[in-house]
Amino acid sequence: MRTLDKPVTIFEYRNGRPLPDWFVERYDDELRAWGANFSKIGPIKSIVLREGYFADLSPDAEQGAVLLGVKLIAEVSSRRDLVTVRPLGDQDEALIARHCEKMQRLGVWARAVLREPERPGVPFMPNIYRQ
Repeated sequence: MRTLDKPVTIFEYRNGRPLPDWFVERYDDELRAWGANFSKIGPIKSIVLREGYFADLSPDAEQGAVLLGVKLIAEVSSRRDLVTVRPLGDQDEALIARHCEKMQRLGVWARAVLREPERPGVPFMPNIYRQ
């Protein structure tokens, strides 16, 4: 029997349909980092959806653009040769589907680096000056 150096990873919705390739390619760096640090991060990973200036505006104009995130769960097979990554819940599935449809409809390439709009309501680390 042949053993693999790394497990095979399958990305799918909870009903077994595959996650869009666009999503997997767009967030490939984060997914790889999760795999490399799986023992530290654990089986559940939060990913912030990067929409740049295509993000919807918040109902409260002072808050800036909406910041969406999804949670993924990884299930490792008992032989540790297969990892299945799925959205954690129904809302996560819907957000992924809507995000991919929106960004592809707008013609955004999966590897595009988009500048994120300012989000005044999001806390930041202030500059600290030593005197």
